[in-house]
Amino acid sequence: MPGPDIAPSVAVFLSAFSHCFTRPSFESFSILMTGWLSCPAKHTVTGVIAAAGAVGTKHHTSFHRFFRAARWDPDDVGDVLRDLVVSKVPNRQPLIVALDDTLARHTGKRIESASMHRDALLSTGAKPFFHFGHIWVVMTVVLTVARWNKTFALPISMRLYRSEKLCKARELSFHKKPELAAKMLSRLAKACPGRRICAVADSDYANSAVIKSLPENVDFVGRARMDAALYAPPPQRKPGEMGRPRVKGDRLPTPAARARAWMGWKPMTVEVYGRSVVVETKTLQALWYKVAGGRLMNFVIAGGWPGHKKDDVFFCTDLSPGPEEIIRRYCLRWSIEVTFQQAKGRLGFQDPHNRCERAVQRTAPMALWAYSLTILWYLAEHPRVAPLPVLPWYRKDAPAFSDMLAAIRRDLWRYRLLDPRQSHRRDQKSVEHLIDAVAYAA
Repeated sequence: MPGPDIAPSVAVFLSAFSHCFTRPSFESFSILMTGWLSCPAKHTVTGVIAAAGAVGTKHHTSFHRFFRAARWDPDDVGDVLRDLVVSKVPNRQPLIVALDDTLARHTGKRIESASMHRDALLSTGAKPFFHFGHIWVVMTVVLTVARWNKTFALPISMRLYRSEKLCKARELSFHKKPELAAKMLSRLAKACPGRRICAVADSDYANSAVIKSLPENVDFVGRARMDAALYAPPPQRKPGEMGRPRVKGDRLPTPAARARAWMGWKPMTVEVYGRSVVVETKTLQALWYKVAGGRLMNFVIAGGWPGHKKDDVFFCTDLSPGPEEIIRRYCLRWSIEVTFQQAKGRLGFQDPHNRCERAVQRTAPMALWAYSLTILWYLAEHPRVAPLPVLPWYRKDAPAFSDMLAAIRRDLWRYRLLDPRQSHRRDQKSVEHLIDAVAYAA
């Protein structure tokens, strides 16, 4: 039985990954990725191959075997995707990399490597909530599209976090989430030695495991603690002075104490989440010795923050950016939250329920890779694809991810159903997959 036909525009993108697989595995990867993009219902392996129109091309167990036992490495796929994404960022601009983790909720007794984790979306400061599932630490490249004034966080690498209890039971080495992030940053820095990289993350990753291990070409922008113990640089050593040289100077007031002082605030117009707002700021240079050792860093205390009643403090390991640039870079971190929401809601990031360790490591990342490929495909094919819909009550100036996903799905289905080269397949059976996909759409 002939295999499914893939639209040439999508096949070109998938061909870049061919050297990551053997020939049979690449055929399976192409079918699965095409089905992952086309599937509007639950993204199980069987649902994906049905959406790709691949039922009968191979036995369905061969697609399960692709995740469970085939010889390929997810890091190799991530490296190809990294090169595709990095090529979209001009060399004169720093490469903004957003780091964060997300919980993929699961149910079932036989989900491999799953355990109870704190659910950040449901938890509050007074009452934490826990949910069974997997936590993934994800590294994304933030891509800004100037003509739309939009930013997208495109995943290129991810690591599965295992709880300390699970690692002890399985006799595995335990790695904290910041340690996993630091390893991904180190891999990226080695792959891009000529690029200046700026990592952006929340306070969970603003610790010594990440900051002290930063490669030379990587800077970090993050949120600090308002009660952080800050110090002045060590004073110059006097001639003839005995003893070990000082590693830090006098203790400085905490950011919270500085914020309480009414003097010194400066109004400043900054870009916050895509819009210009006025905030009050105070800046200083200091050592956060517990986190960064003797590295001098810039700190920006921000008051009147949109949507926040309390003051915040941000820091940057690079001393050259001003406070406006530090705040702007930190706000780019929010695009990774949008990535997680879209990957879960539209690409089935939480749908696979794997019972094999290797399948766990390989299946969920398909949703994140599909997110990046969709945006890259749309940016390349935007002049050719159909324009955004114009309705009497609504007009879009820039596409949302849902528009991009709809465009790539239209291209895939249009090629299978309407392309003249596929006229031999244009019969009632050729549209059955589309009818089933619409009927079972969530």
